[in-house]
Amino acid sequence: MPSSSAQTEEEGEEEEDETFKWMAAKILEGVQTKRPELEAFDEKITFLNRVKNDISQMNTSVDIGWLRVNVNPLIKELHNTVTRWIDTYTSFLLDNTVK
Repeated sequence: MPSSSAQTEEEGEEEEDETFKWMAAKILEGVQTKRPELEAFDEKITFLNRVKNDISQMNTSVDIGWLRVNVNPLIKELHNTVTRWIDTYTSFLLDNTVK
């Protein structure tokens, strides 16, 4: 009996897979994917590098009246976020242009 249920599960998975392919084909019929030009990536990466440099030049503490605020954790997190976006754009380019 276990073998017949395994076959049913396998057949069910195959049926679901075929159904998914059929639905995806119907939904995506006539849909075209447009990739941005390399210049758009270059502009965005250049912009993000400028932002990264601006963040690096920020003061690590700010005085607000009598209160001194340590903004170093915020600067580090902004720097990390910008770096991740630069890596995302660069990885996309590497994965989709170099073969």
